[in-house]
Amino acid sequence: MSIQLKYNDNYSEVYGDTYINKMNYLVKAITEYKTGSNYFNVFNFETGLGKSFTVDRVLSKLINELWNNEQKFLIVKKFNDESIKSVNFIQEESLFVKDSALAITHENWSEYRFKLDYIHRTKFVYISHQRYIALCENEELRKEIIKGRDTLIIDEKILFPVYTYNDKRYIKILELVPHGLRDSLTKVCKPLNDFIALHQTLKHTNKVFKPKFKIHPATLNNFINDIKVALENRTISQTENRNSVIDFINELQLFYSNSQCAYNSGNISTHNPKHNHWGLDNNIILDASAMIDGTYFCNPEKFKILNQTRIIDHKGCSFNVIKFNSAKSKVMKYSKKYFTEMAQRIKDNQKETDKVLIVGHKDFAGKIHNELIQLYKEEDIWIDKSDKENDADYNDQSVAISWYGNLVGKNWAGDFTQVWLISTPNIPLEQYLIHFLHYSDDKLGNKSTEVIKGKYKNRYFKAIQKGYVAAEMYQSLKRIQRSAKPKGDFYIVSNDEELVSDILSQIKNAEIKNEIELDFVKAEQEEKEQEKQINKKPDQVDMFIEYILSEKKGIYKKSDIANQLKISKINRVLLDTRVKILINKRLEIHTRNIQIL
Repeated sequence: MSIQLKYNDNYSEVYGDTYINKMNYLVKAITEYKTGSNYFNVFNFETGLGKSFTVDRVLSKLINELWNNEQKFLIVKKFNDESIKSVNFIQEESLFVKDSALAITHENWSEYRFKLDYIHRTKFVYISHQRYIALCENEELRKEIIKGRDTLIIDEKILFPVYTYNDKRYIKILELVPHGLRDSLTKVCKPLNDFIALHQTLKHTNKVFKPKFKIHPATLNNFINDIKVALENRTISQTENRNSVIDFINELQLFYSNSQCAYNSGNISTHNPKHNHWGLDNNIILDASAMIDGTYFCNPEKFKILNQTRIIDHKGCSFNVIKFNSAKSKVMKYSKKYFTEMAQRIKDNQKETDKVLIVGHKDFAGKIHNELIQLYKEEDIWIDKSDKENDADYNDQSVAISWYGNLVGKNWAGDFTQVWLISTPNIPLEQYLIHFLHYSDDKLGNKSTEVIKGKYKNRYFKAIQKGYVAAEMYQSLKRIQRSAKPKGDFYIVSNDEELVSDILSQIKNAEIKNEIELDFVKAEQEEKEQEKQINKKPDQVDMFIEYILSEKKGIYKKSDIANQLKISKINRVLLDTRVKILINKRLEIHTRNIQIL
């Protein structure tokens, strides 16, 4: 029996059957399609369209109206609170069957890990992205969780972890391990440290390498065993320190195993080969930015993008581009001037009724906050939660500061009227190669890692690099004005026209209204131009022409003119178009002399 949902909301009022048919296409894919366990249908419904709520509704309909439906679902959400919200909706809407949905979280896992039979009986089980990744590493437990289930729905793209080793990491672990194990740590890290030291000496900052590291198994195993003894004896105390050391020894094994590594600018990164997509009989990924995120294109057989045209009309919005290279290194170079001016512009452009979302690198949250509190009351500004347990929730402040990677799947800024993307979410160059490994089911092999002007030449790596940045910025832009008729102001700081074009291509009727130059940049450019004019060396051709026009008629030696005007190659000056205009009118050129007429 085919399921159709009825809609009576703002989207159906504005967009009618176009919207309703789109949502019911998703319903059909959930209830009728079969992809096979190693294949995924990727739907790029635009953000704010209500795809997650549609999933909740169709699951509720299955439990209320189609009692004989035997499908069982595993739903993967980015955050546990979103899972809990969905479970509560299904439970509240269930007319007859209670306890049909369960959200497995960090808080309740200690209970449900011993109630696998209960999990097997539950029709809808929700887990987080983090738990999905953990199940990659535990096949036995994964089989228990998915037992009897046939449909997997992954809400938002899974970002598998990237493991990175560098000098900073080494020094931190050196400080944490007992003194008696520091020589062993140095020995076990020597191949990694030597590789980093070599390429830093050679100044290979813009090159990416694919190193392989070897170590005698006994050296590594002895070190790991010694660390385990130190942990058991509580020689390494404090939970945070213990977790840091445990993570380190687990990751160290990846660098020396068959895992593939990538190096750039002091960082060695790798992955866990077990981290890849696993599925059921029918697998669905909901990712609004799929068409601009290059990872799916690296494995088109596994990930089939079912492209969805955009329907939400943004002609009532204002899109503004601030022309500045907002890469992290560039922003840091001009840190004080940049954040001071950005804070002032945000203040100047905020109307009384506006609610403003500011998004950038996490490291920049404090910097922009420090400038904003010079212009606002501190209670009017909220910084997103770093500590989810202890930091305050958003409480209707007029300005909110968040960061990339922390907003996808969250809707608390849906009624905001302005968003400012104050930096570009670039990640270290070598990490794009690790994302390729996560999604491609392929190896780095002999693929070129050449980088030209900061961008990969290889088409797969380049697609991932471009797509990662564009997708993150698109998702952040679309956190505000999540309505059928959005009317907001969108500000993007970037001088990359291709990047801006990619982002706006995903937003219907998004047109750039203003291109803005920063005042401090204009001031610096004017200052440089003034210095250039002051220090400008006179043009040798102009000097020569001025000399000819000012001298009396007569014959002059070329060598005397060259010495007087300090012209090194006078014959080259005589070939200039401006000089040729004067020949036979004001001068004649001879082998060694010049005659002024």
